Amino acid sequence: MRTLAAIVATVALLSCARPGPPPPAGDPATERAAVERAITVWFDSALAPLDTAAVRRGLADDFAILEDSVWFDRDGFVAFVAGLPTMFGGPFTTKYDLSDWRTTVEGDVAWTSLRNRALVTPQKGSPVRLDWRETVVLRKRAGRWLIARYQSAPVR
Repeated sequence: MRTLAAIVATVALLSCARPGPPPPAGDPATERAAVERAITVWFDSALAPLDTAAVRRGLADDFAILEDSVWFDRDGFVAFVAGLPTMFGGPFTTKYDLSDWRTTVEGDVAWTSLRNRALVTPQKGSPVRLDWRETVVLRKRAGRWLIARYQSAPVR
């Protein structure tokens, strides 16, 4: 009887010492952070270096963007990004500052609005400051958040 009591006490003590379970896969705060991180990484690792392959990888097959009143599908947007050096008169660098996130996640769909302030510095000419309000809709596919819709309007 003493042995049984000692075993029960040991099991009870060990079960109390274990750490709590990790947050569930669909934990809202974790998913919101993952959405915001996916967009931030896409800006910093794809758009800023004008890596058109990385830009495409971050977009859903049916992606569409309304960029300052101009509508692009995925292929059109990738071509637009590839043509940016010509628009700026040559090579340039861009530093993005994304803030004021308002993100909602429901299952495998998320939407967010944010402020996007950028500093574009051409090799020739003066730096240009840009300021947009943006809305993004994403879908989660194979564990990755992909951008499905994007709307961008300059702050006036």
